[in-house]
Amino acid sequence: MIILDYTVDIQNALIYIEENLYNEISLEKLSKEVGLSQFHFQRIFKKQLNCGVYKYIQTRRISNASLLLLNSNLKIIDIALISGFSSQEAFSRTFKLHYQLPPRQYRIQFKKLFRRKLEMDELKIKGWLVSGSNFDKYDVTMDHSIFHSGTKSVKLSRKDSLYTEDFITIMQQVNAKNYINKRIRFSGYFKTKEVDGWGGLWVRIDGKQFEQLKFDNMQNRPIVGTNDWNYYSSVLDVSEEAEVLNIGFLLQGEGELWADDFCLEIVSNDVDTTDFDSADSHPDEPQNLSFME
Repeated sequence: MIILDYTVDIQNALIYIEENLYNEISLEKLSKEVGLSQFHFQRIFKKQLNCGVYKYIQTRRISNASLLLLNSNLKIIDIALISGFSSQEAFSRTFKLHYQLPPRQYRIQFKKLFRRKLEMDELKIKGWLVSGSNFDKYDVTMDHSIFHSGTKSVKLSRKDSLYTEDFITIMQQVNAKNYINKRIRFSGYFKTKEVDGWGGLWVRIDGKQFEQLKFDNMQNRPIVGTNDWNYYSSVLDVSEEAEVLNIGFLLQGEGELWADDFCLEIVSNDVDTTDFDSADSHPDEPQNLSFME
């Protein structure tokens, strides 16, 4: 059976959405941008992101609207129109669904609070561990001014690195028992600025003796340079021998990386895996043993 991977198509669609977030985005234009039929595009988009196209666009617009409420003096009706709503009432209803507060009350209640949090946030993130090589040289903060959805993201940053191999990772370990003999997908959204090494998410599946059974760290598809919010995932099979799932994200070298909206889920076998395959990387037989070339 041939398994088609549409990850690049979805990522291209998200780039288009970010670049045109405040313009009219039709399903016809979006599907044409990635070269797929409207029906097929909608199906793979929802399958990969667990969210419909228009719902995703609305969520991104509402997230940006929350920033405008906190960081600008624009009237709510102006923010509603900028965000693609025809009326303040429609905008307020949708905003309340996402943030449990109407826009005006959200602005009053959180404007000063988030500014205080910027100063109070510490390196510790509940449920996550910080590790890496010289990771104490990196800054880890909760960023309330840049996020994919909700009210904050995790930001990793470093400047003036002496060693390009230095890296920081934020990770956690999960018991594998609920995922045995399943295919899992660990996914999240990243935004980067001037990353001169690379960044991304990673998954390692360990056995009962802590031996590595499966691994993917996106090094064959790294996030480099400057990029707006986009979706990335790692898909691996969890075997009977699995004991622990190690999941996380990292930044190597200099630059800034924001991470948000992670998900660990079981997926069907028609989702292609992303683990390292030695058969694809090594020849079947030794090469040029007599140094003739």
